[in-house]
Amino acid sequence: MTMKIWLNKISLLCLLAVALFSCDKDEERLVLRPGDAPVLTASTDNIVLTEEQAGEEAVTLSWGEADYGYKAAVEYWLQIDTAGDNFVDPYNVSLGNESEKVYTVEELNTLLTKLKYTPEEAHDISIRIKATVSDLVSPMYSNTTTVNVTPYSTYVEPGYVYVPGDYQGWNPGTAPALISVEDNGIYQGVISFVDAGSLEFKITAGRNWDLNYGAGDAAGTLAVNGSNLTVPAKDSYMITVDLNAMTWSAAKHSWGLIGNATAGGWDADTNMKYDNEEGVWKLTTDLTAGEIKFRFNDDWAVNYGEDNGDNVLEQGGTNIVISDAGTYEIVLDLENEDETVTYTITKQ
Repeated sequence: MTMKIWLNKISLLCLLAVALFSCDKDEERLVLRPGDAPVLTASTDNIVLTEEQAGEEAVTLSWGEADYGYKAAVEYWLQIDTAGDNFVDPYNVSLGNESEKVYTVEELNTLLTKLKYTPEEAHDISIRIKATVSDLVSPMYSNTTTVNVTPYSTYVEPGYVYVPGDYQGWNPGTAPALISVEDNGIYQGVISFVDAGSLEFKITAGRNWDLNYGAGDAAGTLAVNGSNLTVPAKDSYMITVDLNAMTWSAAKHSWGLIGNATAGGWDADTNMKYDNEEGVWKLTTDLTAGEIKFRFNDDWAVNYGEDNGDNVLEQGGTNIVISDAGTYEIVLDLENEDETVTYTITKQ
C-alpha cells in the first residue's frame, strides 16, 4: 500500500512538471524579441519649392525594414509635424509596406498648403516613420529627420470683366462684374435685369469703353465692338463669357417670393434682384397677412421655407408666416448655400 502511494506521488509530480514546462513554453511564444526600428533618410534637408518646377522631384524619403524578431506584415506610416511640436498631433499617412516615398514639388507644396504652412516662408518640419504590425503590439518609430521647406503660394489673382447695360445706365464704372476665379479667360456671374428698361447690355474689359464686346455674326458668339447683347425677359441670369472662344451664354438664375401674402399669390413669383456688391438677393415689396416661400427659377424643385424659427431656411421647409400687411425689405443670403441659407424680413 505504501509503495502504491509513493508511485502515485511520483506520477503526480511528473505531470505537474510537464504542465509547468508547457506553460513556460506557451508564455515564451507571447513575448516578442526586441528588434530594430527603421532608419529614415531624406535626399535633402533644405527645399525651396517653386511653381516652375512643379513636376520635378522635391525629396525622396527612404527607410529600412522594421525588425520585430520574426517575419511580420509591417505597415509603415509617414508622420510630419512642425519641428519642436514632438509629434503630439502629427499628420499621418499610410504607405503600406513601401520603403520609399517620393514627393514632387507640386505634391509636397499641396501637402504643406493643406497643413496650413504659410507660403513664401521657410518652415522646419520633422519627419519620421511609424511601423505597426498589430494593435496589440507597440509601434516602432524611426529616427526623426528635419527638413527646412519653403512652399509657394497657389493663389491666383482673379480676373474680371464688366456688364454695363440699359438696366444700370450704360456705365462701365458702376457696372457689376463677372469673375474668372482662375483668371483663365472664362468669366461668370449673376446679373439681374429685373428693373431694366430694355434688356440690352455689353461686356467691357475694364471700367471704360476702351475694349468692349458685343454680339458676333453667329448666335452665342462675341465680337469686339459688336452690337448690343440681350436677354429674353426681365429676370436674373447666370452670364458666362469665354474670351478664349469668343462665346457667351445666359441661363436663367432667378430667386423669387411666392405665396398668398404676395401680389401673385401661389401662382406667380415676385422676382428678387441680385445685389452683386453684397452677394445677396433683395426685394422690397408690399405683402398682406398670409404665407410666403422662396423659389428658384419659378419652380417647386428648389424651394425654401423655415422649420425652426431661427431665420435659417430648409429645402421644402414650412411656409413663412407674415402676420401684418405692409411694405417689407426681404434679403435672401445664399453665400454659404452648402452649409446654411439665411434670410431676413424687415417691415419698413
